Amino acid sequence: MKMKNLLVITIFKNVLKNEIIKLFTDFLACLQEGTNSEKTLKLYSDFIEKLYESEFNQNLYLLLKHLIYTDENIISKGCADCIQKDKEILETAKYELSIFDELLNYDYKKITEFLNKNFADDKDIIAHLPAYKTSGKIDFDIYDIINSYNSSGYGIFACYSAFKFNVNKEIIPVRQYNAMTFDELKNYEYQQDAIKKNTLAFLEGKPSNNILLYGDRGCGKSSTVKALINEFGNYNLKIIQITKESFIFLSDLYEKIRNLPSKFIIFADDISFDEDDKNFSSIKAVLEGSLSDRPQNAVIYATTNRMHLVKESFSSREGSELHLNDTIDELVSLSDRFGIMLTFSSLTKTEYLDIVKQIAQDCCINVDEKLFREAEMFAALKTIRTPRTARQFITDYLANL
Repeated sequence: MKMKNLLVITIFKNVLKNEIIKLFTDFLACLQEGTNSEKTLKLYSDFIEKLYESEFNQNLYLLLKHLIYTDENIISKGCADCIQKDKEILETAKYELSIFDELLNYDYKKITEFLNKNFADDKDIIAHLPAYKTSGKIDFDIYDIINSYNSSGYGIFACYSAFKFNVNKEIIPVRQYNAMTFDELKNYEYQQDAIKKNTLAFLEGKPSNNILLYGDRGCGKSSTVKALINEFGNYNLKIIQITKESFIFLSDLYEKIRNLPSKFIIFADDISFDEDDKNFSSIKAVLEGSLSDRPQNAVIYATTNRMHLVKESFSSREGSELHLNDTIDELVSLSDRFGIMLTFSSLTKTEYLDIVKQIAQDCCINVDEKLFREAEMFAALKTIRTPRTARQFITDYLANL
């Protein structure tokens, strides 16, 4: 292929900026020039090293396909019917994809033939050059790519399921997201069923509520929310975790995700406020009644150890102000912004030991009275019976076998 063809690529220009692709195209350019064999071989060596280190191992086709199908470009950012009907953009995209097809068809045999011909003194080195693969049908279809953009999104949203939103208004992907499944979460079936039902309604475009999960520490509130990604992953569901500090920028987050095809759980974990917290009024506003309404592709799930999210002082309850009822109403008004509240209480002895039994059986541990006695002693040291305590006990038990 003629390397100058790459100069006309505009829609998929970001693909050429990828480090591995750039090393490969620079290598081919040097190869075709037929000069400076050391530079040519160094470029190929660097290209192979980076390709082998990538998640695509030796397969250049899989890398290029991933880059194209997740690319952020004029088509992926606006692939509505109007884009699909724009013949000029479509024809340009088809032509650029044909260039990528040609790039992949520049197979390894052609490269070794060219190297042997032009660098005769380096034949021994060339004979030991590692190869790359281009497996798969190399024929990129623009309509298939557009369908992928519409169903899975683009950029980081097509690559990851979990993200964090920070005070700099940045959405950062969580590259290693290991959420639990509902099969691993013991007890609290009512709460799990309720959040599943609301989430399914949300995913199907039906009316759905924001949810507040309240209760004692270690009862699985956060794990329940995170498990939804595994439960409904085939619905293109994503989760974005926000902190109390970044909550005031919720409207900005809404604008970033509003037009994306994915569905988003905005997850505020373990949040609570003091009465004079400067974020209190701001968060009330963004949860309900703000100028920027919640987009249809987002729902808010929050966890807390406090019933009304706010740490109430004794003076608030005694009525240090003239209008005591108004004061208390102000404190509980934030939790009222959530349409559903699910309570996670600490376990009774029977419930705790039942969870110990279930986890032990999952781990092929013999269940007997000795195990239960040790589990109770462990819980006494932790001062609370929860699913987390049960899991920690089993981990400790296995470590000491």
